[in-house]
Amino acid sequence: MELAASGTAAVAIDLLSVALGWGTTIWVVTGAVAACLGTPPIRLDLLRRARSLLVRHRFQGLCLRTSLRTTHGRLPLVLHTTRAGADVLMLIWCRSGMTLELFESYREEIKVACYAKDVGITAHARWSHVLVLEILF
Repeated sequence: MELAASGTAAVAIDLLSVALGWGTTIWVVTGAVAACLGTPPIRLDLLRRARSLLVRHRFQGLCLRTSLRTTHGRLPLVLHTTRAGADVLMLIWCRSGMTLELFESYREEIKVACYAKDVGITAHARWSHVLVLEILF
């Protein structure tokens, strides 16, 4: 058994051909190359999902460290976090005593905590106790 001296891939292919034979090795290598070329790049999607999770985590941490909560210490409830292109949208359930104005007074803190260029805070079209936070990057 003589191994190719140029590179790890050549050594692996040579070992594979010894174990399986050249016909099977060609099919295995061709299938592996086709699978790699046919798979869409998921790296950017994973980074965007990680950004959504990071924004939610940072927002909840901000609520813990500031007075962005009820008089009994209850935090606003993050119902849903989703992506809109490069931006992140969060649905926030305001507990009793929380208002849109309270969140707008913490706009700069939310912007800094979530690494955002700007933050849009609007009331939900159907439910007045639900806010939509648009974190713009």
